[in-house]
Amino acid sequence: MNMERLVTSANWVRNELLIRLAHRIRDFQQLPFIVGTNPHIEYVYQLYWGAFESFRKFPPIQKESDNMKFCELLRDLLEDGQLVLPRLARGLSESTAYYPPDQNDLDLFLNRMLRSRISRRVLAEQHLALTEACEHQWDQTLGYGDGYVGIIFVHCSAQQIVNRAKSLVYQHIERYNEEMTNEKFLPPEIEVTIHQNRQENKNEILFAYVPEQLEHILYELLDNAVRFTMKKYSNANYPPIKVTVSANDSDVYFRISDQGGGMTKDRYERLWSYQARAQLGDFSDFKAIDKIPASIDGRANLASQMGSRHLGIGLTMSRIYAEYWGGELQVITMDGHGTDAYVRIPRLGTNTENLGINPQNHPVFLDKKKSKPIPGKKTGKHKSKDSEQTQEIRLQSDPLHGTHKSQQQHLDTSLTSKSFTGSSWSESHIIQS
Repeated sequence: MNMERLVTSANWVRNELLIRLAHRIRDFQQLPFIVGTNPHIEYVYQLYWGAFESFRKFPPIQKESDNMKFCELLRDLLEDGQLVLPRLARGLSESTAYYPPDQNDLDLFLNRMLRSRISRRVLAEQHLALTEACEHQWDQTLGYGDGYVGIIFVHCSAQQIVNRAKSLVYQHIERYNEEMTNEKFLPPEIEVTIHQNRQENKNEILFAYVPEQLEHILYELLDNAVRFTMKKYSNANYPPIKVTVSANDSDVYFRISDQGGGMTKDRYERLWSYQARAQLGDFSDFKAIDKIPASIDGRANLASQMGSRHLGIGLTMSRIYAEYWGGELQVITMDGHGTDAYVRIPRLGTNTENLGINPQNHPVFLDKKKSKPIPGKKTGKHKSKDSEQTQEIRLQSDPLHGTHKSQQQHLDTSLTSKSFTGSSWSESHIIQS
């Protein structure tokens, strides 16, 4: 890495973040009026708009001093980003009453916001890490011998990452237990088994990944397993929690198995729906915090401070982290017995980021030749089915009125597509002012 490449990176990151923020601002403006004017939603919207204006007004980066100023801007906006999730969660929780149970518009909106939030943090943190490496000439002195390329570590150890997540879980549960009971902490045992299918170290699997993201996933899964196991077995005679790690040439697999009682059918069916769970008050503890730390250590400290209260969004975030680089997270439960969580992540570090764009529905990828009128086909007064559907793909401003069910399958966020019609939040005098 040299300064010329770093300047090129800075300008690309600046333009890319500007575009991604513009997409999300457009999503906010397409929310129904009564949702968009919620004070918490509007607060987040103003944060996004402020970030967009900061990037728009920032001049092109041409030299080292420009890049240093740009990095300061990135750090400030990353700090502001910690305020987003608590406010967004509270605003959407207050808005779920305006939607019928079978309409999942807020789930689609939140998933896209969280996925985009991760993507922007990755771009910003990667550029900051590359800048630091260039400033200290680490790549020249070490030749990336430390294993890091920005925030990506090419020698991630499955054993070490699991052990770190395990220690963080023990740390925060022990701290809370001591404060509440002043008794010696006896947590459930977490047994780790590694099955190596390749001719490598028998007890180790190495792969390229962003360690912080995988630590977050495993921390949340282990925290849930330990917490519910302790809740079911009050006599401290806990069955072990088993972590199994395996890998093939392309993927690394993690399985976390507990005997914490599992989930009921109703609970399991609502597991991935923020909208359904919010109506039951699952996210009420967001009122107690102002921001969520970005680092895994900060999240563990926050969990210790909250004690028995939990935000309830950790599993959703873990699934988005897993899917971001082309992996997946699945949960299988046996009501009355326990739960198994399966995580698959790519091990080669060659997957592109998953932004949730469906090429079949995204206008940028559509074949424009197919949209040409067919000779002899009537046009004008007779609207096609596609035209009618385009008018219906929008968030309903009054979803409880009438029996019409939205045909929305995928919310397009492209700036090149036609804007949604109807009374959207962008028509608010508050935003216009």
